Amino acid sequence: MKKKWILVSITVAAVLAYWLLFSGISADELDTFIRGFGPWAPLAYVAAFTVLPAFFFPVAVLALAGGLLFGFWAGAAYTFLGAVLNCTLMFFLARRLGKKQVERMLRSRLGERADRIFSFLEGRRGFLFLVLLRLIPAFPYNLINYAYGLSAMDYKTYILASAIGIIPGTFAFINIGDHMLDLSSPGFWTSLGLMALLLFMTAALGKLLFPNDAKIKINTNGEKNETK
Repeated sequence: MKKKWILVSITVAAVLAYWLLFSGISADELDTFIRGFGPWAPLAYVAAFTVLPAFFFPVAVLALAGGLLFGFWAGAAYTFLGAVLNCTLMFFLARRLGKKQVERMLRSRLGERADRIFSFLEGRRGFLFLVLLRLIPAFPYNLINYAYGLSAMDYKTYILASAIGIIPGTFAFINIGDHMLDLSSPGFWTSLGLMALLLFMTAALGKLLFPNDAKIKINTNGEKNETK
């Protein structure tokens, strides 16, 4: 009982800190906040990327801030590290601490699609499906982490598939962040073109890997729709 109350207290404190410091913050504002840590800014950024997505903070905002803060290569390295740590955190939060609560939350967000998505999460098919989901920039990154924490997939397989799938999107978002202060630069428009190419290649890969399954469509709200 004591451990339960400690966990609840930590969770409440984390939620309050999130809403006070980061709710509604933009990439530019996050950039300013993290720069305030001076030489510790890389550590603050990795820590933010590790924790904030667990509260459904937009991962795209974090990645864009990484590009603004550190440039392309350093930003990509710090973002990849933070994303891997966050994948680990959310996976074990779902698996070890609140399995029933997480499943209820996922079903409320996914609606009728929940059972179908859960059916993809096992075995070799689950590995490929996870890589594919990581490649889709518009698919809710946070839901993936929690959903796989509920699956029977072991952590090593999960983190390997996650790392593979994270890399292209990381480069794409960091590249946009690195050039977003100069919207007229060729680099900015090239980065947008690369993002569009990633979306196109993801759609083609999905048809190749799952030719007999429902097509995956992503609407502007980041929700998954299915058509036969």
